[in-house]
Amino acid sequence: MGPKDGSDTTPAEEKKEPKGGESSSAGELNEKAKDKTQPASQEAETEKRPEILEIPRVEYENQLARLKELEALKDKLLLAAADFDNAKKRLAKERDEFVKFANEGLMISLIPVLDNFERALAHARYEGEDKTETCAQSILTGIQMVYKQLFEVLKNQGLSRMRSVGEIFDPHRHEAVEYVRERGKLDEIVEEVLPGYLLHDRLLRPARVKVRVAPDTPAGSQDSLSKGKSPDKEDEIT
Repeated sequence: MGPKDGSDTTPAEEKKEPKGGESSSAGELNEKAKDKTQPASQEAETEKRPEILEIPRVEYENQLARLKELEALKDKLLLAAADFDNAKKRLAKERDEFVKFANEGLMISLIPVLDNFERALAHARYEGEDKTETCAQSILTGIQMVYKQLFEVLKNQGLSRMRSVGEIFDPHRHEAVEYVRERGKLDEIVEEVLPGYLLHDRLLRPARVKVRVAPDTPAGSQDSLSKGKSPDKEDEIT
């Protein structure tokens, strides 16, 4: 059957027209979406681009020179730190060497004393076979020579022997080991049991001595000597 109104359009063609309209509207939507996304992407690219700061050429050259100067100072600082560390290690090594060999000069001076001791001992063994009086005399002479040489070596290093006999007892320099009750000058040292020594002006070892006290001095008051007080003076104070 043909169309009633005499039109050339078929029903199938009439149905296809809306689909064409739909495709055109979808395309318009896509174009609009592209138009919206393009400005956003352009803004993002603009934000990512670094901002270019324009400065005068003279200022740029000054900043560049300053940067080079700072880099040079940094290199100098690193070099100075390395030199300081090396110097610190070197000084520590030298200090250890100094402590280790501080007595080197003293040891060199004492070696001849050991040589003389060995000679004296060898001579004593040789002379001892004869069992004569000359053997004892030779040993005594050898010991005296070694003692004199040893004392000279120590004296050159600053060692000195204190004089005690006849001096007044000083608790800072003397140590009383015995009290002698007799008439005479009180608190006077009458005998030296063990000598005292000084290194330059510093006390190395106090002298152990015997001190004179009054014959009627009580036994308990003798302890006052070790405190630097005379028994008679203590009695006067009390």
